[in-house]
Amino acid sequence: MNALRNKVQLIGRLGQDPEIRTLESGKKVAHFNLATNESYRNAEGSKIDETTWHSIVAWNGLAELSSKFLGKGREVCIEGRISYRSYTDKNGVQRNVTEIVATDLVLLSQGNKSREMITDEPETEHEGEAEPMPGSEAGGRSGKSRGK
Repeated sequence: MNALRNKVQLIGRLGQDPEIRTLESGKKVAHFNLATNESYRNAEGSKIDETTWHSIVAWNGLAELSSKFLGKGREVCIEGRISYRSYTDKNGVQRNVTEIVATDLVLLSQGNKSREMITDEPETEHEGEAEPMPGSEAGGRSGKSRGK
């Protein structure tokens, strides 16, 4: 059944410029946090604004494009999949990580409402590759840019 897939879509703003790293294998990885906002009314009828921060990871070509086009405060639509993993930190403590592995980025701008879509087209998976960073996933992809 194709309807049951691990897919997430978020629209929000970057909390900082993407952090780009190159692994020993030559693969590039970008990390950044994305803030999404929700509003609701509590039992007393007061409006509550809530911000949720999401950890985003982009690989290879998409990482390079992220460093080129994304920056703190930039509004973007991220499509990807949720990844859960664990690792042992340098102090021997096991850490659990939840992150969004980006497959598509749509740059949103205000005013002229222009958009540019950056998509990640799979080559081969590199799950379990040596040297994952804390807060990253060892998957491999390359990115391509398409104007919209």
